[in-house]
Amino acid sequence: MRLGELLGPSCVPVPEGLAGLEVTGLENDSRRVAPGFLFVAVRGFTEDGHAYAARAIEAGASAVLAERPLEMPSCIVNPRGDNRRLLGEIAARFYGRPWESLVVVGVTGTNGKTSTAHMIRWMLERQGLRCGLLGTVGHIVAGREVAASETTPDALALARLFSGMAEGGDAAAVMEVSSHALALSRVEEIRFDAAVFTNITQDHLDFHSSMDGYLRAKMHLLDLLKPSGKAVFGTYAPGWPEVSGAVTFGTSPGSAFRICGLTCDPSGISFDIQHEGDSARVSMATPARVNAYNSAGAIAACVTLGLPMAECAAALAGFPGVPGRLEIIGNDRGFLVAVDYAHTPDALERVLRQAREFTRNRLAVVFGAGGDRDRAKRPRMGAIAARLADRVVVTSDNPRTEDPLSIIGEILAGIPSGCGTVSVESDRRKAIRMAVEGSLPGDVVIIAGKGHEDYQIVGHTRSHFDDREEARAALEAGS
Repeated sequence: MRLGELLGPSCVPVPEGLAGLEVTGLENDSRRVAPGFLFVAVRGFTEDGHAYAARAIEAGASAVLAERPLEMPSCIVNPRGDNRRLLGEIAARFYGRPWESLVVVGVTGTNGKTSTAHMIRWMLERQGLRCGLLGTVGHIVAGREVAASETTPDALALARLFSGMAEGGDAAAVMEVSSHALALSRVEEIRFDAAVFTNITQDHLDFHSSMDGYLRAKMHLLDLLKPSGKAVFGTYAPGWPEVSGAVTFGTSPGSAFRICGLTCDPSGISFDIQHEGDSARVSMATPARVNAYNSAGAIAACVTLGLPMAECAAALAGFPGVPGRLEIIGNDRGFLVAVDYAHTPDALERVLRQAREFTRNRLAVVFGAGGDRDRAKRPRMGAIAARLADRVVVTSDNPRTEDPLSIIGEILAGIPSGCGTVSVESDRRKAIRMAVEGSLPGDVVIIAGKGHEDYQIVGHTRSHFDDREEARAALEAGS
């Protein structure tokens, strides 16, 4: 595509001598530039792409798209001054808006995005629709697994991934859509056939400043629906926004997809889902009440896309679960150990309440809080853990550039003084071992916060660390 054709529809003036250049690729990372590429300089939160424009030219870039004039002959200035937004526009144009050939489902919300997205993909594929997946645990493009570094990639990466799906024969795509992605224009060009809202509770206030700002970012997904697209909202959590015309799911009588007769034990869940006079039985080998809500939302989304409810419900019997979402760590010690991604107050409360349902003796939890993130949730999480668990081990999560002991101190501030059920161990490996070694038959140990993550970030260093591996090692050491 010629440079003038690429930028002209976005009203970016291109010098006559550059308009005819053939653009062979787009890039916003100078380290990945190849000859013939257009380098788009984007201002990040820690780095400014303009500082790497010269490096991009040295690597063979035909031109640089900047937000301000740079002292180089091949610089094109975006008069709007927002290359982050413009990158989405030109990436969509360069890759031919590949999502238009796919059935696209977006899943947003504070908790449950990953499980819901995986369940939707599972049901679509059981109906013969090969489905791509974009999310926290990883991406799947044309049947191939692709590592993920964030829940929703930037606009350029998304265009590439969707292009790979369309060219590779996928018929559908389901993606987790984070509030950051919505606020930072990563998905601004994508259009969705269905948008699932799981729930809205406190998270990412370090970025959005307020719950109103957080909610507004989430609700922007409604603006990105196709003309025939449907919004699907969970009504099971307090504070869900009422939206005219939305399809609802939950336990209340007014929900369009209603959960009835829910039973939950360590082997899984069962319930009936009712919709417009029809009923189907759902049985899944994934424990925890929250999976009833997640699966109901997934079924509601698939039915709005035209799939039969009974077949969707039946398909979930074979759903294998999601890594790091109440993932059971098998052992023969007579107590249950599970790893979960719960890292918000609401998610921690939900997983502990669910675990309590199949705890025959004591419930223990190991958790911390991420550094350089929303500090307001830390004491709330401490209060929740102390109230709902019999044993609490407060530890480190991903402290990043904060002092782990300071983070722990803020968590402890929410715990009533004199609470005898709380221990502190800043070394996460030792904390996990402490909880496991102190367990008795009938106990349940929840290791919360990191789930599928196989790393820990201390300072700016990312090192291998997997809660599941550590739990197995602790179990083996005590056997």
